Amino acid sequence: MKLIVAGATGLVGSELIKKSLQMSAITQVIALARKPVQIDSVDSSKLKNVTIKDYGEYSEQVRSELAGADACIWTVGVTPIKSKRLDFSEVKRVCQDCTLAGFKAMYEAGPARPFRFVYFSGDGIMEDYNAKKPFFLGDYIVMRSETEAIVRKLPEEYQGIEICVARPGVITSSNTWARAAMASAFSATNFFTRAILNVTLEEVSTAVLNQVVGGFEKETLSNADLVRLGQAALEVKES
Repeated sequence: MKLIVAGATGLVGSELIKKSLQMSAITQVIALARKPVQIDSVDSSKLKNVTIKDYGEYSEQVRSELAGADACIWTVGVTPIKSKRLDFSEVKRVCQDCTLAGFKAMYEAGPARPFRFVYFSGDGIMEDYNAKKPFFLGDYIVMRSETEAIVRKLPEEYQGIEICVARPGVITSSNTWARAAMASAFSATNFFTRAILNVTLEEVSTAVLNQVVGGFEKETLSNADLVRLGQAALEVKES
C-alpha cells in the first residue's frame, strides 16, 4: 500500500508517519508537507518527503509523486483556537479549499482503486450545516460541517473513492510537558467519565491507520469509535 499523509509535520501527521513506517502492509509513505519530515526512531527507508509551498497548489512534479496512491490521511486544517487569530477567509481556504485541491490533485494523478481518503475533522461539528449556527465559533463550526458534507459527496463525482471522516475530541500525548500533564489528568478522569471527549495520540493514529489498511468500518468515526478501534488494535499488537 502506498499511503499519503498530508500535514505530515503536525502532531497527528508525524505520529501517523512513524507508525505507518512500522506496518508491513504499508510499503511506501508519502509525507506531504511544507517542510521535510525527520523520523529518527524508526527505519525510514519507505518514506518519501514531498514538499509543497501551499496545500492549495500542486505542480506536475508533485502530482507524479502522488500517483498510484492507495490512501490518503488528510490532517491539514486550522484548529478552533488558532482560527481566532486568522482572517476567516484564510481559515476557510485552509480547511476547505485546500482539502478539495489536495484531493483533486491526487485523483487526477491517478490513484489505485479503491482510493481511501480520511478527512480529519473534530468532535462537536454539527451534522447539518444549514441548522442554526452555534453562538460560539459559529462560522467556524458551520464551515467545518459544510466541508465534511462536501467530502462525503466526493464518491458521487469521483469513481473508486471511499471516504471516512474522523472526529476526534481532544488529542492527548506526552510530546511536551504540558501535553503530558493534560494526558495524565485525562487518564485519571477517564476511569470515571469521559465527559470531555478525548483520545490519545497513539489510539487515534493506530485506529486510522488500521482503517485505511483494512477498510472503513463506517463513514464517520466518532471519538468513541477512535478510542475503541485504537485500543482494540493496540491490544492485538501487544498480545
